This record gives sequence, structure tokens and C-alpha cells, in this order.
Amino acid sequence: MRLLKTRTLPLLDFVDLLRPEGTKYAILSHTWGTEEVTLEDLHKTESKQLQGHKKIERYCAQADHDGYDYLWIDTCCIDKKSSAELSEAINSMYNWYYWADVCYVYLSDFSLDTDRSFNGCRWFTRGWTLQELLASKTIRCYDQHWRYVGDKGDLAAPFSAVTGIEKVYIKHRGGVHTASVAARMSWASRRQTSRPEDEAYCLMGLFNVNMSLLYGEGSVKAFQRLQHKIIKTSEDESLFAWSAYDSLPLIGLFAPHPSFFRECGDIEPVEDPRIQRMPYSITNRGLSIEATYHAIPCQTIPIKGSGSRIFHRSCNDRGISECLLLPLKCARKTLPTELLTDSPHALRKLITIILMGVPGHEDNVFARCLPTEMMVYEKYFQPKRKLCHRNIFIQLPVVRADLSEAVLDSRYYNGNPPY
Repeated sequence: MRLLKTRTLPLLDFVDLLRPEGTKYAILSHTWGTEEVTLEDLHKTESKQLQGHKKIERYCAQADHDGYDYLWIDTCCIDKKSSAELSEAINSMYNWYYWADVCYVYLSDFSLDTDRSFNGCRWFTRGWTLQELLASKTIRCYDQHWRYVGDKGDLAAPFSAVTGIEKVYIKHRGGVHTASVAARMSWASRRQTSRPEDEAYCLMGLFNVNMSLLYGEGSVKAFQRLQHKIIKTSEDESLFAWSAYDSLPLIGLFAPHPSFFRECGDIEPVEDPRIQRMPYSITNRGLSIEATYHAIPCQTIPIKGSGSRIFHRSCNDRGISECLLLPLKCARKTLPTELLTDSPHALRKLITIILMGVPGHEDNVFARCLPTEMMVYEKYFQPKRKLCHRNIFIQLPVVRADLSEAVLDSRYYNGNPPY
């Protein structure tokens, strides 16, 4: 980790640390502008006229005033020409903010003179700033003129209002990793990054996983790899509890993009004694999972809107007469507490997804269908219907380059995914 020395201006000297967790330092969280100063540019005379250099100088002065000898800023403390150093930095970023003594948040488009809320601030819309908000022990916010706005404790309520993150996770960083996978994904669902792959890479720390950086793979492949990493260390099935905005073709259990979790902020894991799972894994045939399910006739699935006719015709064309209802071990917090116990009716409130057999494969190979129809199980719950249990394979989606790029299409953010 390369740290700036706060008292060496105008030379701006560095110190390299192998174990920064034992060092007292400040760290900056901000959004990039058009005149940022990189490590390569830092000592160039012409760079001193740039707004990015002025930001670094003001940041050093604030840190020095607060008694910090060292500080870190992402613009000039990483050699981005070195792929190895960039990979190490991105994989370590969450910890670097976690270990920092204080995080200064610079809101370049917010003024105490004119703004009454944070609704228009870019800082709350960027992917990388999510982990910076949640990992930091102490946050001190400053407006565009470097005037003090407040700390994380004082601003928890307005931060929660603009981000959709519960105040308890903003105030107490130790609880962040106890939130459900779906809830954490929902926090990132409306955020954007400059590079498409960073939509996945910026979430590694939030899920305590590490990944190699493969810029050029596209956002969909990167996000699929992130989810594969998550299931290797987590049994939280809310990872599968996403929903789409429009009809998609047969697809796997993994969402193509964080925005598919937009409505999942209130989902939490739930235990039900009838839902038994062996450890699941990714194989060359798909996701291998011990599934507890109900098989029901395709024609009995009520589907909203014009999708009903398309779905039923699709079943007929494929020669498929039955679908599987797969209840997940998760539910919405808003459901009555008494129905989330081990009572005979607990299963009725579990979030349920629909699986369809894949033509041309064995009878235990399925894909998810109707991702617009994420529902609670009570719609189909019948006590006399047999609850089945066996190992099945759920196909992984084939990620095409055109779909990877299409996820970033502006139409998608208007509610119409281009699939």
C-alpha cells in the first residue's frame, strides 16, 4: 500500500507499507472528475494547475490538521499501469478503508449554501463508493468548498434515505456481512461504474471474496463469476431470489446484473425443516443442487399479462407438461413473524422460483423460467401435494458478448432489459 506523507508538500512523498492495518492513516472517498492527477502526473509541473491536484493539496492539509501523517487517495496512490498492483489494490480496497482511522468524503457537487438533501450527489450513485461508505469506521463529510457537513453517525438517516440501506448497517460496519446476500446486492442495484466489469469487482469486499481482474470480459461474465465465488462460501439462497423486469429466455439461477436485485432489500434467510439442502456446487452440467420442490402442470401457473399465452405455448412447443416450484430458504421481512417459524405453514411464505426442463437433456436438467414471477409459495401451497426431493442440475446461462454489452444499454435502466 502506497501512502502519501501529509507534511511533504509541495513535493508529495510516499511511503510503502506491507501491513497497513497497524498504521494510523486517513483515506479519501470521492468521485472522479475530468482533471484528476495520477501517480505518473503527480510531480509534473503542469499538473499543479489541475483541480485534481488542488483536491490532493486540500486533502493533505485537512489530514495534517487532524494529526495524520499519512493518507491514501485512489487517484495517485496506485500505479494503474501495473496490472499486478491494480489487482492487489482492488482486491484489498475494502480492507484499506476498514483499517483507515478516518475516511474523508468529499462531495464535489454538494454545497451547504444551496442543497438541503443528498439526492443529487454523484457520490451516492457510484459503485466504488458503496464499500467506502460501509467499510469505514469513521466518516467525515465535506462539501465542495471543504466545509464540514457531518459524520456518519449524524448523517445516518439521510444516508439511509438516499441509498436504501438500513441505518444499522451504516452506523455499525460490523453488521454489514450479516445482511442477506440479496439485500447487499440491492444496495448496489442502482449504482454505476465507468468500466462495466467494475460493477462486479467493486462488490468483492462486500461479500468477502477475491477475484482475478479480467477487463474485457464484460459486466455479465464478471457478475456471474462474482456469484460463483459467493456460493462457495455462503449458504444464503437469497442470492437466487432476484427478479427481472421483462420476460427473459430460459436462464440459470444467477442474475445477469446487480439491478435485478433492485426490489430485494427486505429479503432475509429463513430456515424451514422441510427444505433440506446438501452442499451445492458448479459442475460442467450446471449448478448441482439437492432440491426440495413441487411438480405442477404448466397450465396451472397463473401468469400476469400477455406473458401467459407465450409461456403456455412455449411449454407446448417444447413438449413440457410440468414445471417445478423451487422454494428458497428466504422470505421478505415484511411477512408476519409467526409464519416464519417451524410451523406447518412456514413453507407458504418462502420465496419461490419456477424451473422448466431443458429439451434434449436428461430429466434432471432444468433452467429457470419466468424470472418476472418471483413469488411467495402460498399461491401454490396444497397440503396434499407431495413435496419431492432429489438432485437436479440447473443450467448456467450462456453469456454472449452482445448481451454483456446490452446490459449497459440505457433502455435497461428505464426498466426494459434488452434481452
